[in-house]
Amino acid sequence: MRITLKVIAILLLCIALSNIAIAKTEIMSLSEVRSGMKGTGRTVLKGNKIEEFDVEVVSVLTDQPGQDLILVKTSGDVIDRTGGIASGMSGSPVYIDGKLIGAVGYGWQLADHKIGMVTPIESMLDIFELDKKIESEDVINLKEPIKIGDREYKRIYFSEDSQEVVDKDTMLATAVSTPLMVSGIKGRAKDRLAESLDDYKLVPVNGGGLSPSVEDTDLEPGSAVAVQLVRGDINVSAIGTVTYREGNKILAFGHPFLSKGSVNYLLSSAYIHQMVTSIKMPFKLGSPGELKGIITQDRTAGIAGKVNEFPNVVPLEVNVFDHNLNKKEKYNLQIVQNEDLIEGLASSAVLQAIDSTIDRTGEGTAKVSIEILGNKLPDNIINLENLYYSPNDIAATSLSDFLQSLSLILHNPFTKVNLANIKFNVDIEKRAKVALIEEIKLDKEKVAPGEEVEAEITLRPYRDNLITKKVKLEIPDDIKAGKFEVHVFSGQEANLNRFTPQEEEKSSKSNLVKSLDELIEVYQKHNKNNQFVIELRPSYTPPSNSHLENSEEKAKDEEVQEAEDVKEKSFEFVEKAVETDYVLEGTLMEKIEVITKEETE
Repeated sequence: MRITLKVIAILLLCIALSNIAIAKTEIMSLSEVRSGMKGTGRTVLKGNKIEEFDVEVVSVLTDQPGQDLILVKTSGDVIDRTGGIASGMSGSPVYIDGKLIGAVGYGWQLADHKIGMVTPIESMLDIFELDKKIESEDVINLKEPIKIGDREYKRIYFSEDSQEVVDKDTMLATAVSTPLMVSGIKGRAKDRLAESLDDYKLVPVNGGGLSPSVEDTDLEPGSAVAVQLVRGDINVSAIGTVTYREGNKILAFGHPFLSKGSVNYLLSSAYIHQMVTSIKMPFKLGSPGELKGIITQDRTAGIAGKVNEFPNVVPLEVNVFDHNLNKKEKYNLQIVQNEDLIEGLASSAVLQAIDSTIDRTGEGTAKVSIEILGNKLPDNIINLENLYYSPNDIAATSLSDFLQSLSLILHNPFTKVNLANIKFNVDIEKRAKVALIEEIKLDKEKVAPGEEVEAEITLRPYRDNLITKKVKLEIPDDIKAGKFEVHVFSGQEANLNRFTPQEEEKSSKSNLVKSLDELIEVYQKHNKNNQFVIELRPSYTPPSNSHLENSEEKAKDEEVQEAEDVKEKSFEFVEKAVETDYVLEGTLMEKIEVITKEETE
C-alpha cells in the first residue's frame, strides 16, 4: 500500500512539473495597455542570474504608420547599476500584472537611457506564423504629441546609429543594439570582420570565449541568449535576452539582428561577465555558453528559434605550420550556412589563425592547400594547391585562392551550393622562395612535324644557385610549316595571357561557360605561381598601316590568315606546365622554324 501511494505521489509530481513546463505565458494585448501602468522587466546583469527592473508605461503608440510600440520609463536598482537600458537588454520581457506585454526593443543614444520602447508581444508572435509581413518606417508621425520631462515630441525617427536630429520635436530612437561579442580574433582580422559586417551596422567588441565550465541554465524569459555566426576556437556572437518561450519555440531581441528573414543561425545560452557603462549606450560584456538550438527567423519585431533543433553549419579547419618557429596550430570552428556571410567570416578566421601562429607581419613564402566540400560541386569537392610569396605580408597574400574560390562558389550565377566542409592548410617560412626566369635555350633552330625540341630553362632563385630545367615539346604531325616562337611564362603570366578575353571573345554573342561544372573546370585550369608554362606559338608581325589601308577590301592579309590558321591548329596542343619549388616571375621567348619533312632529308 505504501509503495502504491509513493508511486501515485511521484506520478502526481511528474504531472505537476509537466504542467509547469508546458504552461503558456499569459499575454496582455496592446489594446489593454494604458499610460501609467506599472510592471517589471527581466534581464541578466551578471552570470546567468535573472533580475527584475521596474517599468512604467509613458504612452502607447498605436495606429501609427509602421510598427506599434509602447513608450516606457525604466527604474530601480538594476537600471541604476546599468545606467539605463543597455545593449544586450534587447528582448528583455516586460510584464504588467504578470502578463507579458512585449520586449525592450529600442532606446535613445546619447540621451536619457532610462527611456525606451517596447515591441508588443503580438507583433513578435507573428514571426512564428509569418502570415503577416512586418515592416517598419524610418519616421513615425505621432497622432498625439508625447511629453517627456519639459519637452514635447511630435515624431520619432528610427536610426541604426546615433546622429544629430535638427528638429527639437523629434525623438531619435535606435534599436537596443545586440553587442557583437568576438573572441579568439583581434587586430586586422577583427577589422576585416568589421568591414565584412559593415552593411549590418555591427561593430565587433572583444568578449569572452565559450563558457562551458559555467553552470548552464535552461532558456526562459529574461535569460541571456547568444545568436552565433561563428562558434569554436573563434566566436562571433550577438547577445540579447529571451522574451518568450512556448515549448521548444523562443522569441528574443525585440528588433531584427541582420534582417535576413528565414535564417540558419546558431542559438546558445550566454554568460554575462560585466555591465559596461557608456554615455552613448551601456552594454553587457558576455560570452556564449552551451549550444541550445537554431534561430530560424530574423524579422523586424525580433528573432525566433527552436531549442534542441540544430542548424546546418559549415565546419572550418585551419592548420598552420611556421617552419622558422617550428610551431603548429590547429583551429576548428563552425560557421553559419549563409552565402552572404561565409566569405567574410571564414577569411577573417583564417587570417587570425595565421597571424596568431606566425606572430608577425612581413616577408615569407607560403604553401597552401584548400579542400572545399559542397553539394552541386563536381564530385562534391574542390582541391586547390598553390605557392605564394610576399615581401611585406605573406599571411594576407596566402588567402588569395581561398577568397577567389569561395566567391566563385557562393556567388556563381548557375546554382546555389551548400558547403559541407572547408579545410585550409598553410606552411609558412620566412625565406624568399622566389626565382626569375632568366634564360631559354633550344637544342635546334629548325624542327619538322612529329619531332621533338628540347628547351633548357634557367632559373635564378633569390640569393641562391642557378637551376636549369629541361623540357621536351613534341611538334604535332599535322602542323603547317612556318615561323614559330617558343614562349616560357611564369604561371601568373600564363594565367594573365590565357584568361584575358581576346577581341573575338569580347564580340562573341554567347558565354562559353554555361554551367557551374564548366566554371569550376575553367578556374582549376589556372596555373600555379610556382609553375612555368612553355608554349609553341605562331610568329606574327602585324603589317604596316599603309599596307592595311591598301588592303581594306581584302578579307584578310594572307600572312595574317596563315598565322591564324597555324595558331588554330597548334596552340591548343603544344603547351606544357612544369612545377618548381619557387614562386616564379618573368617571361622569355626564342624563335624556331617548322619545316617540312622533305626539307630535313
